[in-house]
This record gives sequence, structure tokens and C-alpha cells, in this order.
Amino acid sequence: MAVVEAVVRLPRRRPVPRHPGIYHRPRPGGKVGPPYELCYLDSTGRRRWEVVHGSLEDAEARRSELRLRRRRGERVQPSRQTFTEHAAEWLDRQDARPRTLELYRWALAQHLVPYFGRRRLDQITVDDVAAYIAHMRRKNLKGWTITSSLRPLSMILSQAARKGRIPVNPMSQLERGERPKHDDERPKRILTLEEMQAIVASTETLQMRCLFELMLATGVRIGEALGLTVADLDIDKAIIRVECQLGRDGDRTPLKTDESRRAIDIPPRLMRRIRALLLQRGALTTPDALVFASRNGTGLERKVVRAAFTRAINASRISAPAPTLHDLRHSHASMLIALDYSVVDVQHRLGHRKPDTTLRVYTHQWKYRDAQKSRIGVHIGDLFADTGRNALRPGAGQPRLALPPASTE
Repeated sequence: MAVVEAVVRLPRRRPVPRHPGIYHRPRPGGKVGPPYELCYLDSTGRRRWEVVHGSLEDAEARRSELRLRRRRGERVQPSRQTFTEHAAEWLDRQDARPRTLELYRWALAQHLVPYFGRRRLDQITVDDVAAYIAHMRRKNLKGWTITSSLRPLSMILSQAARKGRIPVNPMSQLERGERPKHDDERPKRILTLEEMQAIVASTETLQMRCLFELMLATGVRIGEALGLTVADLDIDKAIIRVECQLGRDGDRTPLKTDESRRAIDIPPRLMRRIRALLLQRGALTTPDALVFASRNGTGLERKVVRAAFTRAINASRISAPAPTLHDLRHSHASMLIALDYSVVDVQHRLGHRKPDTTLRVYTHQWKYRDAQKSRIGVHIGDLFADTGRNALRPGAGQPRLALPPASTE
């Protein structure tokens, strides 16, 4: 028995009356209805067709959007590329620091590709991104972890929009309440002066003692401290120059921003101890020798420093919670604020790009300092004291203090 294959032919496209550039395929009875088809020219001048599953107004809006983007010089070119394919192409073109590339690869491998991988790039909407953030929250991930994965996602979608593969970056359409919050981060552990002295005094070796004291006295990051060389020291003037940092692979790498490059004055006694450390190692006359180094002269690993820091904390018996190495930087900033240094002074010392960053990170320390300097509490107390009441009673030559009358409107 012969098998006859029936070929279903769709009706020919017909222009929608009074809507140039919009077509439909006639239904039985000749009615005009969705889906509609648009005819437009892409960025290369090639004629393209796009199907709109919506109302006639939706088709008109989409056609107007495509024409406006082409007039602006934006790329208008459809793509069936998946998120995984475009992400791999984007990652290959990134020229960033090794640590930054490591974070991008982590975000893609652990979170983004498993969630968006097979989805077509032009089918990812703002609702999909919001659903991804909610999915990350349900996994009990912290706000900064979610944000770290959203950074490469936004960059990937932004590049796709620039190339015309998607109409707009969905990340830019997120509402404020849909974005991750950072109120779940670990509180800063600000050390008291006595705790700082106890940690330094409990450190086992001269090298680690100099390292911890340097971080407390300057606020440098652990990578910046480990990246210092003899050439970065001005021993006579007790100044260090932060020019590079030690990467996790043991190589000196450029700093994250130009503002991170800075010169910092340190206590002269600390500089003398660092000089004694270099003399002990025979490295004082070797400009490219690392200030803090292992026995074979290579850079110290962070896990070695963290282990020595943990031993010093345990030996000093300071109260819980135990501080981290980065808390030494926070403690230095807190000291500067307590000593009434300006925002700009703290910003330059810490190497922040903008003073806004300094104010945001250490806002509580500044609020506490302002509360200490405030005289409002004393003045209010005087009003309630006997002398204050007698001085402000009616007929004593002072106006009565009172709240303004309530509005009658």
C-alpha cells in the first residue's frame, strides 16, 4: 500500500490593510488575526522576517522599535545562539586580571551555565533574570555571592544587546526589590587598641609580626602587603609604595585600580624592624626581593599567613568573634576615623577609587565618631536639670521652649 505524504502549505502572506510592513496569513473566512509577521532590514541590509505572537499593536510596537534601533546605528541582527555559546565567546575576549577571570569562570561554571545554558539568548527576559535571583536566594546564598554571579551575566547580556542579538539588556529592567540585598554580610570585627597589641605581641616570628603590624598601621590588603619588594621601601623616610600585589599564583600582578597605587607613611619603629628582617635574610640590597617571603625567597601563600594569624589570635585570647585578615584593614580605618581624619585622608590611605566607597563601607564608624563629638545630649540634659528649668521658666528673661502648635487645617 502506497504511503502518500500530504504537504501542508500555509496560506500566502497578505499585507495588513493600513499597517505597512506588517503581514498576516489569512484564516478561514478571511479574518485578520495573530500571529503577525514583520518585514525589516537588518544591520547588513538583508531582508528579515520576524513572527509576533501578540496583538496588532504589539506588532506595530516591535516594528517601530526595530526601525528606531537601525536609525540609531545599533546592530539589528537576529540570533539563534544559546547562552552557553555566547558566554564562551564573551569570555574568550576578556582582558582582565587573573583573579577577575577566575571569578567569571566560577560564576559561569557554578551558576549561570547550569541555569541559562541551553536557552536561546534572545529568549532570556527580565522575568527570567528575576527568577534566577530568587532561585539563588532559595539556595541560601549570600547577597554578595549572588551579585558576583550577576556581574558577568550583565556584561554578557549588555554585549549581546550592543551587537543586536537581543533588543535590550534584561538586567537594566530589574526593579529595585528584585535585586539582591547585601544586609546578610558578616559584620566587621573592629579590634580595640589592646587587642591589636595583643595579636602583634603573640605572633611567633619576626616576619609575621612585621606583616600584621604593617596591615594594622597602613590598612593595606593582604595581597598588597605580600607584593611589596625592597624597591618599594623608602627606609630613611619610613614610606612604602604600593605598586603591585601578589597574586594567588605567586606572581606580582598589577593592582585593581590606579587609585590603589599609593605611598603610605608608616611608624619609623616598624620600618626599623622591617629593615632588621631584611638584614637577617640578606635581602636588604636586592631591590626585587619580596619583603615577606618563604625560605626559598618566593611569595608567602595566603593559607600560611592565615594559619599564623589564627595561632596569634588563639595565643592572645581575644574575645569572639575571631577577626579575619581583612578586619585588620577595617580596624585601621576605624582608627583613622576615631583620630578625626577626613574622608579623603582615609580614602587615599586605603586606596579606594571614590570617597563614596569609603563613606559607604565605614558609615557606622563615622556615625559613632559624630555621636562622640556631639553636644546635643549635654544640652538636652541641661534643659531637664534644675538649673536648666530655672533658667528657662517664664519671666526669667528666656523664652519658653515648646513644640509648635498643631495645625488646624
